[in-house]
Amino acid sequence: MKTAIRFMLLTACALTLTGCVNREQADATLAKGCAAGVASLLPEGTTLGDVRKSEFSASPEGPNTRHVAITAVTMDGYLEQEATYECIFEESFGFMNASHTASIYQVRVNGQIYGKSGNQIQGSFDDFVKLTDAIRKAMY
Repeated sequence: MKTAIRFMLLTACALTLTGCVNREQADATLAKGCAAGVASLLPEGTTLGDVRKSEFSASPEGPNTRHVAITAVTMDGYLEQEATYECIFEESFGFMNASHTASIYQVRVNGQIYGKSGNQIQGSFDDFVKLTDAIRKAMY
């Protein structure tokens, strides 16, 4: 009887731990969201190509925020140009890292800020809705 209980307990622990989200998986999801958000804000006729590099760090905005910088190629039909774009996400992990959720805090595209900057909302309401929809579709 004791071995059966021990076996069930070990099995439950193993199953719980296999569902954990680690930092690398969360960062990969944030990079996908950042790329989708940037693509939604580029001028009409400009597309975002391959993401060549992604960098992640804690953000100075607060304890539950993550800074993501992606370097990608943009194409407008005539010119391909490599540029770096920055996103800041507010994120949280579930109990025992069983889940990860994030929402956009700020995106910087071509020197323009969209989202929050301090206590101010930057960019238009339509841009913010377009941004959040694109990120949600890419991440979830």
